[in-house]
Amino acid sequence: MIHIINKYNRQYYSDVLRNMFQLRHKIFVEQKGWNLLAQEDGLEIDQFDTDETIYFLKLDENSNILGGMRLVPTVVDTQLGTIFKDWCDFKPAPVGKNTYEWSRYFIADKKYRSPAGYPVHYELFFSILEFAVYRGIRNLTGFLEAVTLPRLNALPWDIEYLGNMVTYGGVGDEPKGRGAAVMVGVNERMLRITKRMKGIKKPYLALPIGDMGPARQIACTPEVCFRYLTFLEEHPEHANMLAAMSSMIIDSPKDRRAAIIEVFDGIAQDEAMAGFDASFAKVVAPTSYSLSVQ
Repeated sequence: MIHIINKYNRQYYSDVLRNMFQLRHKIFVEQKGWNLLAQEDGLEIDQFDTDETIYFLKLDENSNILGGMRLVPTVVDTQLGTIFKDWCDFKPAPVGKNTYEWSRYFIADKKYRSPAGYPVHYELFFSILEFAVYRGIRNLTGFLEAVTLPRLNALPWDIEYLGNMVTYGGVGDEPKGRGAAVMVGVNERMLRITKRMKGIKKPYLALPIGDMGPARQIACTPEVCFRYLTFLEEHPEHANMLAAMSSMIIDSPKDRRAAIIEVFDGIAQDEAMAGFDASFAKVVAPTSYSLSVQ
Protein backbone atom coordinates (compact mmCIF):
# COMPACT_ATOMS: atom_id res chain seq x y z
CA MET A 1 0.00 0.00 0.00
CA ILE A 2 1.15 3.55 -0.71
CA HIS A 3 1.01 5.90 2.28
CA ILE A 4 0.98 9.66 1.67
CA ILE A 5 2.60 11.55 4.53
CA ASN A 6 2.55 15.32 4.99
CA LYS A 7 2.87 17.77 7.87
CA TYR A 8 -0.70 17.09 8.99
CA ASN A 9 -0.35 13.34 9.55
CA ARG A 10 3.39 12.73 9.96
CA GLN A 11 3.07 12.44 13.75
CA TYR A 12 1.37 9.09 13.08
CA TYR A 13 4.35 7.92 11.01
CA SER A 14 7.29 8.93 13.23
CA ASP A 15 8.87 5.46 13.31
CA VAL A 16 8.25 4.92 9.60
CA LEU A 17 9.88 8.24 8.67
CA ARG A 18 12.94 7.52 10.78
CA ASN A 19 13.22 4.13 9.08
CA MET A 20 12.90 5.89 5.72
CA PHE A 21 15.79 8.26 6.48
CA GLN A 22 17.90 5.28 7.60
CA LEU A 23 17.00 3.36 4.45
CA ARG A 24 17.81 6.37 2.26
CA HIS A 25 21.25 6.54 3.90
CA LYS A 26 21.79 2.84 3.23
CA ILE A 27 20.71 3.12 -0.42
CA PHE A 28 22.14 6.47 -1.48
CA VAL A 29 25.29 6.58 0.67
CA GLU A 30 26.29 3.00 1.47
CA GLN A 31 25.12 1.31 -1.74
CA LYS A 32 25.33 4.06 -4.37
CA GLY A 33 28.33 5.78 -2.83
CA TRP A 34 26.92 9.32 -2.63
CA ASN A 35 29.35 10.15 0.16
CA LEU A 36 28.48 13.84 0.31
CA LEU A 37 25.16 12.79 1.86
CA ALA A 38 26.79 10.74 4.63
CA GLN A 39 25.73 11.52 8.20
CA GLU A 40 27.18 10.21 11.45
CA ASP A 41 23.73 9.31 12.77
CA GLY A 42 22.99 7.22 9.67
CA LEU A 43 19.97 9.36 8.70
CA GLU A 44 19.98 10.79 5.17
CA ILE A 45 18.18 14.10 5.72
CA ASP A 46 18.92 17.15 3.59
CA GLN A 47 17.75 20.76 3.36
CA PHE A 48 14.76 19.75 1.25
CA ASP A 49 13.25 17.54 3.96
CA THR A 50 11.08 20.20 5.58
CA ASP A 51 7.58 20.51 7.01
CA GLU A 52 6.35 21.23 3.48
CA THR A 53 7.76 17.99 2.04
CA ILE A 54 5.26 15.26 1.12
CA TYR A 55 6.41 11.64 1.24
CA PHE A 56 5.03 8.69 -0.72
CA LEU A 57 6.02 5.37 0.82
CA LYS A 58 5.21 1.82 -0.18
CA LEU A 59 4.78 -0.21 3.02
CA ASP A 60 4.12 -3.91 3.46
CA GLU A 61 1.84 -5.41 6.12
CA ASN A 62 4.63 -5.08 8.71
CA SER A 63 5.35 -1.43 7.85
CA ASN A 64 8.59 -2.36 6.10
CA ILE A 65 9.47 0.19 3.43
CA LEU A 66 9.63 -1.22 -0.10
CA GLY A 67 10.10 2.07 -1.94
CA GLY A 68 9.48 5.78 -1.76
CA MET A 69 9.84 9.30 -3.08
CA ARG A 70 9.13 12.85 -2.00
CA LEU A 71 7.46 15.95 -3.41
CA VAL A 72 8.69 19.45 -2.58
CA PRO A 73 6.64 22.56 -3.45
CA THR A 74 8.60 24.90 -5.70
CA VAL A 75 7.52 27.96 -3.72
CA VAL A 76 10.38 26.97 -1.38
CA ASP A 77 13.97 25.97 -2.20
CA THR A 78 14.31 22.94 -4.48
CA GLN A 79 17.18 20.97 -5.98
CA LEU A 80 16.66 22.31 -9.51
CA GLY A 81 16.39 25.84 -8.16
CA THR A 82 19.61 25.68 -6.15
CA ILE A 83 22.23 22.90 -6.23
CA PHE A 84 21.21 21.51 -9.65
CA LYS A 85 20.31 24.85 -11.23
CA ASP A 86 23.09 24.68 -13.82
CA TRP A 87 21.76 21.36 -15.11
CA CYS A 88 18.66 23.11 -16.48
CA ASP A 89 20.53 24.46 -19.51
CA PHE A 90 17.55 24.29 -21.89
CA LYS A 91 15.23 26.33 -19.69
CA PRO A 92 14.93 27.12 -15.96
CA ALA A 93 12.79 24.77 -13.92
CA PRO A 94 9.35 26.36 -13.49
CA VAL A 95 8.22 27.44 -10.04
CA GLY A 96 4.83 28.24 -8.55
CA LYS A 97 2.03 26.81 -6.45
CA ASN A 98 1.04 24.38 -9.24
CA THR A 99 4.55 22.94 -9.69
CA TYR A 100 6.21 20.43 -7.36
CA GLU A 101 9.65 18.82 -7.50
CA TRP A 102 10.02 15.06 -7.34
CA SER A 103 13.18 13.62 -5.75
CA ARG A 104 14.74 10.86 -3.60
CA TYR A 105 13.04 8.11 -5.60
CA PHE A 106 14.18 4.67 -4.45
CA ILE A 107 13.14 1.03 -4.63
CA ALA A 108 14.17 -1.18 -1.72
CA ASP A 109 12.62 -4.40 -3.05
CA LYS A 110 12.77 -4.66 -6.84
CA LYS A 111 11.25 -8.15 -6.92
CA TYR A 112 8.10 -7.26 -4.99
CA ARG A 113 4.71 -7.52 -6.68
CA SER A 114 1.45 -6.52 -5.03
CA PRO A 115 -1.48 -8.98 -4.92
CA ALA A 116 -2.77 -7.14 -7.98
CA GLY A 117 0.58 -7.73 -9.72
CA TYR A 118 1.95 -4.18 -9.58
CA PRO A 119 5.70 -3.58 -9.06
CA VAL A 120 6.65 -0.95 -6.50
CA HIS A 121 7.57 1.74 -9.03
CA TYR A 122 4.16 1.49 -10.73
CA GLU A 123 2.31 2.12 -7.49
CA LEU A 124 4.62 5.03 -6.64
CA PHE A 125 4.20 6.61 -10.08
CA PHE A 126 0.42 6.17 -10.04
CA SER A 127 0.06 7.55 -6.52
CA ILE A 128 2.05 10.68 -7.26
CA LEU A 129 -0.01 11.23 -10.41
CA GLU A 130 -3.29 10.74 -8.54
CA PHE A 131 -2.16 13.18 -5.87
CA ALA A 132 -1.04 15.76 -8.43
CA VAL A 133 -4.39 15.69 -10.24
CA TYR A 134 -6.28 15.92 -6.94
CA ARG A 135 -4.23 18.90 -5.73
CA GLY A 136 -4.30 20.74 -9.04
CA ILE A 137 -0.57 20.31 -9.61
CA ARG A 138 0.14 20.93 -13.28
CA ASN A 139 3.87 20.17 -13.46
CA LEU A 140 6.26 17.76 -11.76
CA THR A 141 9.96 18.53 -12.10
CA GLY A 142 13.08 16.72 -11.00
CA PHE A 143 16.52 15.40 -11.80
CA LEU A 144 16.08 11.77 -12.75
CA GLU A 145 18.79 9.17 -13.12
CA ALA A 146 19.27 7.59 -16.52
CA VAL A 147 18.07 4.22 -15.23
CA THR A 148 14.70 5.74 -14.26
CA LEU A 149 14.01 7.63 -17.48
CA PRO A 150 13.07 4.54 -19.58
CA ARG A 151 10.37 3.69 -17.03
CA LEU A 152 8.84 7.13 -17.49
CA ASN A 153 9.24 7.05 -21.26
CA ALA A 154 7.27 3.78 -21.29
CA LEU A 155 4.28 5.64 -19.83
CA PRO A 156 1.99 7.97 -21.82
CA TRP A 157 3.32 11.00 -19.97
CA ASP A 158 4.16 14.44 -21.35
CA ILE A 159 7.89 14.63 -20.56
CA GLU A 160 10.01 17.67 -21.38
CA TYR A 161 13.77 17.77 -20.87
CA LEU A 162 14.95 20.91 -19.08
CA GLY A 163 18.59 20.18 -19.85
CA ASN A 164 21.07 17.82 -21.45
CA MET A 165 22.03 14.47 -19.99
CA VAL A 166 24.82 15.17 -17.51
CA THR A 167 27.40 13.10 -15.69
CA TYR A 168 27.73 13.73 -11.97
CA GLY A 169 29.91 12.41 -9.17
CA GLY A 170 33.39 11.07 -9.72
CA VAL A 171 34.92 13.10 -6.89
CA GLY A 172 37.36 10.97 -4.89
CA ASP A 173 35.98 7.45 -4.66
CA GLU A 174 32.42 8.55 -5.41
CA PRO A 175 31.04 6.72 -8.48
CA LYS A 176 29.81 8.58 -11.52
CA GLY A 177 26.19 8.69 -12.58
CA ARG A 178 24.11 10.11 -15.40
CA GLY A 179 20.75 11.80 -15.48
CA ALA A 180 18.74 14.75 -16.70
CA ALA A 181 16.44 17.47 -15.40
CA VAL A 182 12.91 16.91 -16.67
CA MET A 183 9.38 18.27 -16.33
CA VAL A 184 6.24 16.14 -16.53
CA GLY A 185 2.95 17.81 -17.40
CA VAL A 186 0.00 16.52 -15.38
CA ASN A 187 -3.68 16.35 -16.27
CA GLU A 188 -6.69 14.08 -15.72
CA ARG A 189 -6.57 12.67 -19.25
CA MET A 190 -3.01 11.45 -18.73
CA LEU A 191 -4.07 9.79 -15.49
CA ARG A 192 -6.99 7.99 -17.14
CA ILE A 193 -4.86 6.80 -20.06
CA THR A 194 -2.09 5.60 -17.76
CA LYS A 195 -4.44 3.57 -15.57
CA ARG A 196 -6.21 2.08 -18.59
CA MET A 197 -2.91 1.27 -20.31
CA LYS A 198 -1.58 -0.56 -17.25
CA GLY A 199 -4.89 -2.13 -16.26
CA ILE A 200 -5.04 -0.39 -12.89
CA LYS A 201 -8.37 -1.31 -11.32
CA LYS A 202 -7.74 -2.26 -7.70
CA PRO A 203 -7.03 0.36 -5.00
CA TYR A 204 -3.41 0.79 -3.92
CA LEU A 205 -3.58 3.82 -1.60
CA ALA A 206 -3.73 3.39 2.18
CA LEU A 207 -5.82 5.28 4.69
CA PRO A 208 -3.32 8.03 5.68
CA ILE A 209 -3.65 7.58 9.44
CA GLY A 210 -0.46 5.65 10.15
CA ASP A 211 -0.29 3.71 13.39
CA MET A 212 -3.80 4.87 14.31
CA GLY A 213 -5.25 2.69 11.58
CA PRO A 214 -6.36 -0.95 11.60
CA ALA A 215 -3.68 -3.58 12.01
CA ARG A 216 -4.37 -5.15 8.65
CA GLN A 217 -3.64 -3.49 5.33
CA ILE A 218 -6.65 -1.66 3.91
CA ALA A 219 -6.59 -0.22 0.40
CA CYS A 220 -8.93 2.62 -0.44
CA THR A 221 -9.89 4.60 -3.51
CA PRO A 222 -8.04 7.86 -4.21
CA GLU A 223 -11.20 9.78 -3.30
CA VAL A 224 -11.24 8.26 0.18
CA CYS A 225 -7.51 8.78 0.75
CA PHE A 226 -7.61 12.43 -0.27
CA ARG A 227 -10.80 13.05 1.69
CA TYR A 228 -8.97 11.84 4.80
CA LEU A 229 -5.96 14.05 4.05
CA THR A 230 -8.17 17.09 3.56
CA PHE A 231 -10.06 16.42 6.77
CA LEU A 232 -6.83 16.03 8.74
CA GLU A 233 -5.60 19.35 7.35
CA GLU A 234 -8.81 21.14 8.31
CA HIS A 235 -9.49 19.33 11.62
CA PRO A 236 -6.27 17.94 13.10
CA GLU A 237 -7.87 18.01 16.55
CA HIS A 238 -10.28 15.25 15.48
CA ALA A 239 -7.67 12.85 14.04
CA ASN A 240 -7.97 10.26 16.82
CA MET A 241 -11.75 10.22 16.59
CA LEU A 242 -11.59 9.86 12.82
CA ALA A 243 -9.22 6.91 13.10
CA ALA A 244 -11.34 5.21 15.76
CA MET A 245 -14.52 5.58 13.73
CA SER A 246 -12.81 4.43 10.56
CA SER A 247 -11.43 1.34 12.27
CA MET A 248 -14.85 0.52 13.68
CA ILE A 249 -16.47 0.82 10.25
CA ILE A 250 -13.79 -1.23 8.51
CA ASP A 251 -13.87 -3.98 11.14
CA SER A 252 -17.66 -4.25 11.01
CA PRO A 253 -19.56 -6.67 8.75
CA LYS A 254 -20.55 -5.02 5.50
CA ASP A 255 -24.26 -5.32 6.27
CA ARG A 256 -23.79 -3.25 9.45
CA ARG A 257 -21.55 -0.50 8.11
CA ALA A 258 -24.39 1.69 6.88
CA ALA A 259 -26.10 1.62 10.29
CA ILE A 260 -22.87 2.50 12.11
CA ILE A 261 -22.16 5.33 9.70
CA GLU A 262 -25.67 6.66 10.24
CA VAL A 263 -24.92 6.95 13.95
CA PHE A 264 -21.65 8.74 13.22
CA ASP A 265 -23.44 11.04 10.83
CA GLY A 266 -25.85 12.03 13.59
CA ILE A 267 -22.94 12.80 15.89
CA ALA A 268 -21.25 14.84 13.19
CA GLN A 269 -24.35 16.96 12.72
CA ASP A 270 -24.58 17.78 16.41
CA GLU A 271 -21.82 20.31 17.01
CA ALA A 272 -22.91 20.75 20.62
CA MET A 273 -22.08 17.10 21.30
CA ALA A 274 -18.91 16.54 19.32
CA GLY A 275 -17.76 19.81 17.81
CA PHE A 276 -17.60 18.37 14.30
CA ASP A 277 -18.88 20.10 11.22
CA ALA A 278 -20.61 18.64 8.18
CA SER A 279 -17.33 17.77 6.47
CA PHE A 280 -16.79 14.95 8.95
CA ALA A 281 -19.95 13.23 7.78
CA LYS A 282 -18.61 13.29 4.24
CA VAL A 283 -15.42 11.56 5.31
CA VAL A 284 -17.26 8.59 6.81
CA ALA A 285 -20.08 8.50 4.26
CA PRO A 286 -21.09 5.00 3.08
CA THR A 287 -19.86 5.73 -0.44
CA SER A 288 -16.39 6.44 0.93
CA TYR A 289 -15.68 2.86 1.84
CA SER A 290 -14.81 1.18 -1.40
CA LEU A 291 -12.21 -0.89 0.40
CA SER A 292 -10.27 -4.06 -0.21
CA VAL A 293 -7.99 -6.03 2.06
CA GLN A 294 -4.47 -6.57 0.71
